[in-house]
Amino acid sequence: MALFGSARDASLLRSLNRELINRYIDMEIGYYKLNLGATKTNIYDESDDKVYNNILRINSIILKDTKTTQSDDYGIDYVRNGTFAFLRDDLVPRDIVMEVGDIIEYDGEFFEIDNTSTSQYFRGTNPENDLGFDMGLRGEFGWPVSVVVDAHVTRKNRLNISAVRSGINRTNNIPRNL
Repeated sequence: MALFGSARDASLLRSLNRELINRYIDMEIGYYKLNLGATKTNIYDESDDKVYNNILRINSIILKDTKTTQSDDYGIDYVRNGTFAFLRDDLVPRDIVMEVGDIIEYDGEFFEIDNTSTSQYFRGTNPENDLGFDMGLRGEFGWPVSVVVDAHVTRKNRLNISAVRSGINRTNNIPRNL
């Protein structure tokens, strides 16, 4: 039997992680879930006007890469990737399942999720595939610790989440007296 692998040990680590992430690190992101039911698609199952659910605020650990510039025929643009880590026990009670295509807002930028990973386990054991109880090893179990998301910065104007531009010139709409 492992020295540190009981439910009590996992509970201690869970409470320490929750306190560190929610109280001391306290980095909050805005999460927009892609609403597939309300998004209209073309015959190729593509859409230019995606619809997202209302924003959810979630605490996380954030690692942003530095900006790199790219230049093409249309001008100069920048690329930035980010990694966001969430405590899984904070997501499960709120029924949050992060998937590819969802949007994360942080520091004035919108990140589109490219990849999600839920393979970090306490003791390195997946609780759904744990054979410890069948083998008589009582008191040992796995615990899914985190959800780690890789994302890239995307343009605000193609998301339809916030108003980027307005096409009304208010000074020209004033009636003139002739």
